[in-house]
Amino acid sequence: SGPQDRAGFRPRLLAGLSDGQRVTRLDLSWHLAIHGPLALAVRKRGHGVLVAKLEASALRGRGGASFPLADKLAAVQDGRRRPIVVVNGCEGEPLSSKDATLLARCPHLVLDGAQALATDSAAIEVIVCFHADRPGVEQSIRAAINERVDRDQIPTRLFNIPAGYVAGQASALVHFINGGPPTPTTRPPHTSTKGIDGRPTLVCNAETYAHVALIARHGPAWFRSVGTEEQPGSALVTLSGAVTTPGVIEIPYGAPLLHMLKASAPVRAVLTGGYAGTWLSPQTAASLSWSDSSARSLGASLGAGIVSVLPEGSCGLQETLRIVTWMAAQSSRQCGPCLNGLPAIVAGLADLVEQRANHITMESLRRWCGMVEGRGTCAHPDGVVMTVRSALETFATDVDAHLVSGCEVAR
Repeated sequence: SGPQDRAGFRPRLLAGLSDGQRVTRLDLSWHLAIHGPLALAVRKRGHGVLVAKLEASALRGRGGASFPLADKLAAVQDGRRRPIVVVNGCEGEPLSSKDATLLARCPHLVLDGAQALATDSAAIEVIVCFHADRPGVEQSIRAAINERVDRDQIPTRLFNIPAGYVAGQASALVHFINGGPPTPTTRPPHTSTKGIDGRPTLVCNAETYAHVALIARHGPAWFRSVGTEEQPGSALVTLSGAVTTPGVIEIPYGAPLLHMLKASAPVRAVLTGGYAGTWLSPQTAASLSWSDSSARSLGASLGAGIVSVLPEGSCGLQETLRIVTWMAAQSSRQCGPCLNGLPAIVAGLADLVEQRANHITMESLRRWCGMVEGRGTCAHPDGVVMTVRSALETFATDVDAHLVSGCEVAR
């Protein structure tokens, strides 16, 4: 299958919703009317049979890391103890609402995927993690679980995770459920080998499980009938900023960014990937198609499917300072790069924005980025570095203006 744009594409995950949002929750009867029943595969000779379908579909996780789900599932199923399946519905990223949209409006699709993988892995339970500050999510999931009480083979329970950017990281979820603080850990073994209660633990975000539910129904060929050969299927994208219709949309991979983006004002820059993402000029953004390979070729990241448009007349450096200040405050403060490095980067950016900087400040800012990158307990500081570096490049003329004559926008 070759690249496809939005022309003729019918939503899959968001089927039954009007424009993917602004519609009431799909209850079980409505869900079944749209998607049909889910026949859970029976394990053969002690091994799951869904792995082969996932391998053939080439489904990758939709949480930002884009890791092949079949590899993740195989690692969990190799364990000697029965595993636990975790739905990561936590979105600490302020610009993302795709998983909250699924859990609030299409909860049964997510639970179908989790039940399919749990059955395939002989898991002992499914745990759905969420942040209580996302409107409608907890109520929707609780109602969905009650609607499925006589249908699901694997018990499901909910876990309210404290709101926070790093709290939604996989190891942070496991750490919290095991009784610790909601902070990432890097000590081996990996959660897929030894996670909750020492059991192999599969952690995927809500969108990934929703895709599993459809692959289990329709098969790999159907899944690959949209998207690109390298990255098949569709994806949810959260649009915000200076766009005519903010919210969550679904597009096939390979679709040009401009086909999904209708700006409501002249564009100064586009942020892809969210607060740990990449600033792109309008010209660069115009050449981006929605795929990891296209993003990498531009030095960008899609993250968890986020696009935010900064209108002309806004100061990109001021917006970057706001983002990085928030990110620094969200760190778990358990390593030097977060404890010392991020505040130093924030201070350097603040000097630049407030026109107290000189070329020595800029050299120090770039040096701090290099010292922080790759040295954190988790990837949190790396995301900050990506955002800052892209801002210094994309808003290079603004940097020069702040150093010489002051901010053009603030005048």
